[in-house]
Amino acid sequence: MKVSFIVTTYNLSESQLRRCLRSLTHQELSRDDYEIIVVDDESDDDPQPIVESFSSVADIHYIRQQHHRQGAARNKALEIAKGDVIRFVDGDDFLYAGTTRLLLELLEGFDGDIVISGFKKVPSTASFSPRATANSANCQIDIYNSHQYMASHTLFGSCCVLMFRRSLLNPPLSFVEDTYIEDEEFVTRLVWRADTIITTDLVTYAYTQNDISTTHQRDTSHIDTLFGARMDSLQRIQSFASSVEGERKGLDRKVHFLAVDILRNTLREPDWEQRTSSCVKKLSDRRLFPLPSADYSFKYRTFAKLSSTSIGRRILHLLEMIK
Repeated sequence: MKVSFIVTTYNLSESQLRRCLRSLTHQELSRDDYEIIVVDDESDDDPQPIVESFSSVADIHYIRQQHHRQGAARNKALEIAKGDVIRFVDGDDFLYAGTTRLLLELLEGFDGDIVISGFKKVPSTASFSPRATANSANCQIDIYNSHQYMASHTLFGSCCVLMFRRSLLNPPLSFVEDTYIEDEEFVTRLVWRADTIITTDLVTYAYTQNDISTTHQRDTSHIDTLFGARMDSLQRIQSFASSVEGERKGLDRKVHFLAVDILRNTLREPDWEQRTSSCVKKLSDRRLFPLPSADYSFKYRTFAKLSSTSIGRRILHLLEMIK
């Protein structure tokens, strides 16, 4: 199976992008077995020369688009991807050497549609080692259908932790554009389509946090924008869940945990009381507050109970501050 690595970039340093691209060329795949598609979201400095410097060692393609954020960049790449399998990688992150070959073995061996693997947070200055040390023989591997997986797991809202067959994109499935939190709905719909999901604790992805990362900016206007994007994402996923006929326990779980995540984010802000009050009202309008009673886990039950009162929310705020 051929793999399409889709890399998105925006105002990254040369060292970051080179680290990412170098990691993709050390996945123990022959040149004919993978392609790299890099989409730049109109960076101040055009990274095309950096990308083209890898053309001697990899089948690599470059697209530069007007600034429409990551969702649009990924959609453009999906339009030209030729691989049987898709793997998204943010340009400031990287893959551990040789791990893609191991994931392909799992995908083929278990006739899977999606394989979900582990990730590790690393400093932005972390270096990539071309020496492959991962071994799937030492890893936990589990098999689910989509209903089983979503009903028993908190679905992580990042497309970068999974690798999937391109056939899952038919009927057409794409990212929302010109917004943040674009992964949540895409990942939810994608996983829901899968017949066979493979999970492994094999760590394949190195996730870095950078000073310029938009998800870590703290100015008030950006916090407002992110909150709006999270609520919009919640609304779309809730609408999708409502449209599904038959068993939807896993989708309901996703909606409920996304509501928890949105509320937790407001509890971490300096003006948390005002933001939490606004969040509670918006969740109430969507019939998601008080948080639905469900026996997902002890943590969920405790959070749901505490969040239902102003005193409880103050306790949750203090707990968030000491983490």
